[in-house]
Amino acid sequence: MNKMPMIVRCGFHHTFGWLRRPELDNRDGYCYEAPDGDLIYSAMFHHDKGMVLYELIDAETGEHYLVDQVGDGTY
Repeated sequence: MNKMPMIVRCGFHHTFGWLRRPELDNRDGYCYEAPDGDLIYSAMFHHDKGMVLYELIDAETGEHYLVDQVGDGTY
């Protein structure tokens, strides 16, 4: 049986320590910097000013992770 991940919380990117880095925007999209220094690019037009993130918990492993969209029913 597939267990769906549980939403812990959601908030704007800065809630999770992410920085919007417009000076690094390029053809890959709008740039964000995660707390560990990784650069994340999004081509979604509504991410030009901010991004809403969701913190989920994997039901099987208990691992926490972030996503920018929640569920399409294919878990």
